[in-house]
Amino acid sequence: MANQSNSRPAKRSGGINATFLGAVFLGICILISGINIGGGVRKLNKTIEEKAMASTNTVNVPSDMNVAQKKYLTEAEAGEYLNLSTEKIVELIRNGEITEYVETATGYSISLSVLDDWFDNEAYQNKLRSNASSVPSDTETPEE
Repeated sequence: MANQSNSRPAKRSGGINATFLGAVFLGICILISGINIGGGVRKLNKTIEEKAMASTNTVNVPSDMNVAQKKYLTEAEAGEYLNLSTEKIVELIRNGEITEYVETATGYSISLSVLDDWFDNEAYQNKLRSNASSVPSDTETPEE
C-alpha cells in the first residue's frame, strides 16, 4: 500500500486571509483608478463646455474690445456694438443717418456717444411708428 500522505497538497498558511486582503487591495486600486479617470472626464467636459459657450456667445461684442474704455469704434466694432452688419453701418453713414464720424484710411471711426444717440433715436422712432400703426383712426372724412 502506498503512502497517502504524499498525495495530499501541502496546506498554505493564511489561505483565506491572504485572499481577502488581495481582493481588498485590488478593489482599492480599481476605486482609485476610477476616481482618477472620472476626474479627467469631468475636466474634459468642462473644457468642451467652455469652448462651446465661447463659440456660441450671444453677445456680439468682440472679445478684445472693452466698450467702456473706448471712445471711438471702427465700423466693424460699431456694427458688433449695435448688433448690425458692417455694411449696414456704412449704409447709415452714406445715407446721412449717422452724421458724426471720421473717415480714415482704413474706414470710419464713430464716437460711442453718437452710436448711442442714433440707437436711442432709432428705438424712439420705431416706437412712434408702432404706436401710430396700432392707433385706429377716429376721424372719418365726411362724404359730400
